[in-house]
Amino acid sequence: MELCQSCQKNEVEVIETCDNEEFPYKVCKPCHHRLLNKALRPLEFFNIKAKHGESYLLHDDFYDENGIADQPYIEVIENSSLSFPKLSEIKNDLEKVVDYAIMQYWLDDEVVQILLKFDKQLVLNSLDKRINENRNLDYKIYPIIAKVLRGFADDWVRKKWELHTEIDFTLYAEMLANCLPLEEGYGYLTKELDKISSPSKLNESLYCLIYLQTEKSLDWIEHNIYRMQSLSGSWGLVASASKFSWNKTKEWLDAGRPLSLIAIDALSNLTSNEEDKTGAIWLRENPQRLLEPDSVENMNKFLESYLQKDNVPRTRNWISYITRNWDKILKTKDFENAT
Repeated sequence: MELCQSCQKNEVEVIETCDNEEFPYKVCKPCHHRLLNKALRPLEFFNIKAKHGESYLLHDDFYDENGIADQPYIEVIENSSLSFPKLSEIKNDLEKVVDYAIMQYWLDDEVVQILLKFDKQLVLNSLDKRINENRNLDYKIYPIIAKVLRGFADDWVRKKWELHTEIDFTLYAEMLANCLPLEEGYGYLTKELDKISSPSKLNESLYCLIYLQTEKSLDWIEHNIYRMQSLSGSWGLVASASKFSWNKTKEWLDAGRPLSLIAIDALSNLTSNEEDKTGAIWLRENPQRLLEPDSVENMNKFLESYLQKDNVPRTRNWISYITRNWDKILKTKDFENAT
């Protein structure tokens, strides 16, 4: 007997294909009624979304992070036994922890640490089974592979990379960076970036290089900057994640636009930290600092000299911001230590 994906108690009675014909909802009649009316109880929502991931009927417009229906079309019949699972209560159940990881909007370190306690092969088996059943879970499963299994899953990652397309290759980026040797992961990603002919598509895709955290990405920027028609934030984001140094800053400022603007963007991005509520999420979770800095006095002088060549409001504003925030850029709470 196949059990309902939502309540996990009753037998499947309805095959609902409205969101995904290849991986339909398999539910009992009562759960089907609640599903269509966006009135699932928290545990029911947890169970079925862990299998289906993001979809229209399970969208976060209709349910909050605790599985509570926000816009039900019918009355939600509350039941205390159907509350959203607490991580502390399921931490010894691998499948439930994987469910929890898939449910999270962003995979947090607490869940990663719990998954690290399980046998790696069992974790891989669970994730492999899930993605084989529903390819739409790739965007959830690949980060788990990247953060939990790393090099253990190298052969698995190579096999999955064979399935990538020019549209979805960026989804693999963190997994390629964490699970494969640097040269291999870098080669796969830059080969795909090299195929892109549209400047706007390139701007959208090149952020994938942040996961590599290598100076090689700075070389790639220098060799590909001619492909850019308008500067997007992705270029500075990649630079700030790629072991950006003061020597590289000076080199790019001396080179002038557009490299100088990317250098300024990179420096401003380096102010991001774990407490920061603005800027790129990746930088907030993985704070970077300027490498090989000069004294703050000398760096300020160099930036002021650059302003003589590029004294426009945008540049003035950003350089003013940078010079006020060296403590964040250098990741030191004692500003005096930076001088």
